[in-house]
Amino acid sequence: MAPTRSSQRVLGSTTAAAAATTAAVGAASSARRAMAAAGEAKAEAFAAPSVHRSSPGCLGPRGVAGSSARGQESAHFCGGQEAGTSATGTAAAAAIIAAGAALVKKGPKGRRAGNRRLVEVSQKAGFFGAIKDFLKGGSEDSDPPAKAAAEAPNRSRIVVSSAQQIGQPFCGAYEEQLIKSNGRPVFMKVGLPAGSQPIYLLYNQENQWAFTPHADGRADGWAFVSDAAEQPVDIQGSFSIWNMEAWVPDATLKVQSQVAAAAQQQAEAAVGGGIEGPDVAEEVQMEDPGEPVPLPDELEPLAQLHWRSHWQVSEKAIAEWAKPKIDLSNRPLPEHPGVKRGVLSNGLRYVLLRNAMPPGRFEAHIELHVGSIDEEPHEQGIAHMMEHVCFLGSRKREQLIGTGSRSNALTDFQHTIYHIHSPLTLEDGRDMYKPALEALNEIAFMPEMNVFRIEKERKAVLAEMQQVNDMEYRIETWTLSGLHETNKLGTQFPIGKEEQIKAWQQKDLRAFHDKWYYPGNATLYVVGDMTEDEMVAGIKKVFESTPARHQPEPGVATLDPVWGSKSADARSLFRRKIARHRPEQLHNFSVPMIGTTGTFTEAASFDPTSGEKPWHGPLRIFRNELLEGLQLNFYSKAPVRPLKNLEDIRHLIAVRVLIGVLQFRIVSRYSSNHAPVQIDHSDSFREGCAVTSITVNADPRDWRNALSCVVQEVRAICDYGVTESEMKRYMAAMLKDVEKGVAENETVPSEDHLNFIMTSDVFDHVVMHPEQSYKAFSEVAPMVDRECVNTVAKWMLGFLAYYGKAAAPPPTAIVVCTPTQVLEEHSGQLVPFSITEEEIVDLLLAVPDKSKEEALNQVDVPESLLKGQLDAFLAKQPVDAFDAWRATSRKEDPDTGIVQLMLPNGAKVNYVCTPNESQGTMRLLVPGGRSGEKPNELSSAVVGIRTISESGAVSDFSREQIELFAVSNLTSVHLDLNLEFSYVDASFAMGETGLVAALELLHLLFVEPRWELPAFIRAQQAYKAQAYAVQKSLEQSTSNRLMKMMYASDPRVTEAQVEDINKLNLATVKRAVAAQLRPQDLEINLVGDFDGQAHLKGAEVEGGLSTGKHREEETEEEVVMEVPAAARERRLHDLDEALWKYLGSIVPSEAEQAEINNAPVITHGESLSSVENRQRTAHLQDSDERAIANIGGGAPNRWGKGDSYHNEVMKSKSFSWDSPDSKVKDHPLYPSVCLLAMREVINTRLFSTMRDSLGLSYDSSFELSMHDRLEAGWFMCTVSSHPSRITEAVTAAKGVLQGVRKRPISDLELSTARRTLMRRHEADKQTNEYWITLLSHLQFNGNPKDISCVRDIDMMLQSITWRDVQNAYLTLLTDSDQLFVSVTTAGPGAGYVSGGAAQASVSTSTAPKELKTVD
Repeated sequence: MAPTRSSQRVLGSTTAAAAATTAAVGAASSARRAMAAAGEAKAEAFAAPSVHRSSPGCLGPRGVAGSSARGQESAHFCGGQEAGTSATGTAAAAAIIAAGAALVKKGPKGRRAGNRRLVEVSQKAGFFGAIKDFLKGGSEDSDPPAKAAAEAPNRSRIVVSSAQQIGQPFCGAYEEQLIKSNGRPVFMKVGLPAGSQPIYLLYNQENQWAFTPHADGRADGWAFVSDAAEQPVDIQGSFSIWNMEAWVPDATLKVQSQVAAAAQQQAEAAVGGGIEGPDVAEEVQMEDPGEPVPLPDELEPLAQLHWRSHWQVSEKAIAEWAKPKIDLSNRPLPEHPGVKRGVLSNGLRYVLLRNAMPPGRFEAHIELHVGSIDEEPHEQGIAHMMEHVCFLGSRKREQLIGTGSRSNALTDFQHTIYHIHSPLTLEDGRDMYKPALEALNEIAFMPEMNVFRIEKERKAVLAEMQQVNDMEYRIETWTLSGLHETNKLGTQFPIGKEEQIKAWQQKDLRAFHDKWYYPGNATLYVVGDMTEDEMVAGIKKVFESTPARHQPEPGVATLDPVWGSKSADARSLFRRKIARHRPEQLHNFSVPMIGTTGTFTEAASFDPTSGEKPWHGPLRIFRNELLEGLQLNFYSKAPVRPLKNLEDIRHLIAVRVLIGVLQFRIVSRYSSNHAPVQIDHSDSFREGCAVTSITVNADPRDWRNALSCVVQEVRAICDYGVTESEMKRYMAAMLKDVEKGVAENETVPSEDHLNFIMTSDVFDHVVMHPEQSYKAFSEVAPMVDRECVNTVAKWMLGFLAYYGKAAAPPPTAIVVCTPTQVLEEHSGQLVPFSITEEEIVDLLLAVPDKSKEEALNQVDVPESLLKGQLDAFLAKQPVDAFDAWRATSRKEDPDTGIVQLMLPNGAKVNYVCTPNESQGTMRLLVPGGRSGEKPNELSSAVVGIRTISESGAVSDFSREQIELFAVSNLTSVHLDLNLEFSYVDASFAMGETGLVAALELLHLLFVEPRWELPAFIRAQQAYKAQAYAVQKSLEQSTSNRLMKMMYASDPRVTEAQVEDINKLNLATVKRAVAAQLRPQDLEINLVGDFDGQAHLKGAEVEGGLSTGKHREEETEEEVVMEVPAAARERRLHDLDEALWKYLGSIVPSEAEQAEINNAPVITHGESLSSVENRQRTAHLQDSDERAIANIGGGAPNRWGKGDSYHNEVMKSKSFSWDSPDSKVKDHPLYPSVCLLAMREVINTRLFSTMRDSLGLSYDSSFELSMHDRLEAGWFMCTVSSHPSRITEAVTAAKGVLQGVRKRPISDLELSTARRTLMRRHEADKQTNEYWITLLSHLQFNGNPKDISCVRDIDMMLQSITWRDVQNAYLTLLTDSDQLFVSVTTAGPGAGYVSGGAAQASVSTSTAPKELKTVD
């Protein structure tokens, strides 16, 4: 496959075309977040708004088809600045046997005798051959009866025997337990392997003796007999055993006392007639055991999903793969010509690719093929701690600090990665490639591992464990434990076990390093602006002398094959084949490999060759009172199909089309309620399998409707497939998206290329150049028909669509995350909420089918939204009206290429032409945002903007029509607002129709938006839900509390409040939005390849491949592609005309403009009566202990201007921006550059102090609000720690903030900050999003920004001195009586909020749930 830009995400949502992108295939590279360097802050636009996205709304495709329902997979990476955390407990072993069976009631319908030849049973009996695998998973103390048996060894025993193969798993000795079930004794099988799930023989609630994994008497199990015997040895009837299809009687299964069994054995031995398994089986086959017991007509609700899965036989659930018209399996995919691979003599593999984006830089990653699943039981977390010690203990890595390089590390389940991003040379000409490789060599193979570093990193890891253990992580680990109950992925997370981390000594780390850290178990990836020869020479010079250890034989450092699927875990996890055993990570697959009927891998936890089949995974319900919404997740795992030939591509295309169609169908059903759904099928490089996930997010009170809708649509697409028009629409969208990769290839950053190659290697996917990929997709697409897509639907979605059918594949796992309380709207009280397994099962079985006519009903998709509607406007214009306007209005800056226009209605336009991306980006800004809300109409703007999005309709077009129109034209529109502005973001395909489609939609959005009462109600509900969620979030509640203290009299800067939302009505929010979205106040910013530069590049390389080798030899000059002047002028003429026609024709609004200059004013800290009014502490009741603190105070905006109180303070201190007498002090960008550099310095000091020196916090940050329009601002410092140390951490963070006054910023600190900002600026210029932020506000009259603020960024960074930055620090209000502190702890105990140190608790069980304030 070919890589695409990781930044290629549509603003606000992902288009359905993006759902079909090839980037999601094989690598899932978006899940691997590259971590920021130590102390490095987030990317910051130099003159851009801080866009708030907490409440996005979209016009156009809302479904993020292909976005993982399991969230960011990197939540479990453990790295220098970002890592996983602990998860206690082991995977529950709820799935015992493939389809288990419900024990039935007594009565005439309970059992019916019948006949069936044993030879048929024996063919199925292979299912039990690996019962040891099904029984594994329980911890030693997971079952109280097991523990009780251990404490009472002298209990009576019985012996179970059977002459039939199907009864063999139950044979053996059983020991009486201390408990009883329904008045009768309970027996447990003895001699099972350690860790196995128990097998009980007991009398259950339905008056049946049963073999079951449960000791509580519930009516389920593997075998039963309806017999009222007081003791099992008195049972007279025959047991019936489930064989995956029916109940089969076993008349030979007997229960005897231990004495009787021994006597029988002796008697048989005396006559030489001992029963031998094969002979008995042969003899029994001559008998006729009768028909299998038919399934019951009436069944009780049961606790386990898997018992109900095989009650009905339905052939429509079977996926039958039709042969393609042309055999494509013998057509191999071409390898990327620029990717080079090799192996050093010591076993180190290397992978190289030349790429010049960003120019003059390179990426070097070394991957050690070891992770948490390689750890022994006493080593849980040692791989992660080793990463810390190796990385931060490297002196050569420390020497890279201040050179413009960034480095970090991460640990995952199956690998540890150290990476460096660096310039090729420094300003003084020094080479950086060799020093970077030397640092990686030292990190991986020659770490110091001194005791001081080990102790420091031990503290860091323990702090990290606290910091990342948020609700999202806990849900993720809970999900993984269900999804991977058959392997270590479900129990052995990278962060490890706290008690073990505290115990390891230097010798333990050295032993682990010696075992796994050697060249033969590592791969080096280098991608950058260098020739292949330069890369190889540097690698050999640095790494070839590193000793080869753990050689398979003398003089041999590697095992063949070095590449391919024959690594230790075949097609599971790409693990380097080494000279020692790696245990397989067995998967409980739900379905075979796509395109096959029974192809599993060596990583399957069952043996299909012996007749064994998948079994149902568990249904897990995660309950926590801090959760707000309900989420239902359905998972199915399959072996990965390596992308090696065109036939593999055919199946891939079918999957992408299916996801796009289904996502739209489901989401379109939710236009009348607020319950988003995500569908995904992708190869997970972390988990070594393909995972289908269906995630349903719902209001807990409406989960039945939400889930029913999803199941119904999934079943309909499996029953009836997709329509011809859907095929054409989504196939075209997918091909356009693949084509984007060709246009964007030379702008894909080296880091994205590297990550894509690394993750593709996991499954042995062929890595193709984008042009090769596009050619392959184009050739195969015509061979993907509706039948192929429909078969893929049954294969991929049958586990949910046909749940309860015998032929349905079993779900791998079902995970439900639910709150324990919900808010009752009418009373405002919290009431208990619960959801049970039985309720979910009942609903899944009861959802009615859709009719074929209803399922295939199509929405009429308009070709144009404004066909003929602008004729009247154009007819009134003079013939030369456009040309005359353009001649007088248009300005183009020769240095930056920025074009500025003033449309006839007063709207202003800024645009720039860049070939960075194949799609265009547009942002329409109007001043206002939340600052434009009236005091008696708080939250009106935010709810109003959301109402337009919830409606999703304009003019006479329905939401479904608008969404399909957007899909067809690869267009997306997103509305949102922040404190200063309301804005509309749009993305569009560069071509004949993309821009016009976006402009038509925007025209109707301003002229004829649809204000609908149901949409308003949904918007209200969404923000009220968010308000309640904030109170339950440790991070959000802490920051919101800080803002309430700092701006006590101005609620516009805090989250929307429920009481304000309840006061609103449709007319109020409509009026609030109309006062802001006025056409005459618009500033329209566009970025795209409007002059055709990328098109010209594509024409130049047609017929050949560009492998990213942009940097020629030093003696040659770079060839700059220039678009012919006439062609460029024609293209820009058409662009200007489209803007004039579609946006310039909007009539100016007559609505009165909102009050936009009412800036918030920070509270006068020194005027407050006591410290309690500047500090609040709170506690959230939770199972795990965590703590976070926010420290804030006043600051200026981007242009150096603060609110009225800030001005008073600055005047009292005689502050002036002119004080350093800088030569660039008059530049409008001067305050902004100084503030950003100061932010970098403070972040570096925070990291050094809080983490390195004191070990108080794993994560700390310092941010500035940097407003563009309002003369107001603040700073916020965030620290996390253990509750017992959070006070100490706050004191230390205050010391850093206030210490800049005593310890001025140094030249070295500024130099490091300067390099960081310049590198970030250079890299970000390759994205449309960053250019949009540079263009924003260039024509806004409320600030000093002009084109020089775009042109002179590098010059300004080079010109400022440490005195300028030190002077900027004085604008922060950091005196003790000007600082505000918000601290929240989480853990056991009732919740409260208090001032200062007085922490009088208030029970959180009282309603409403909002935390009480204690005076």
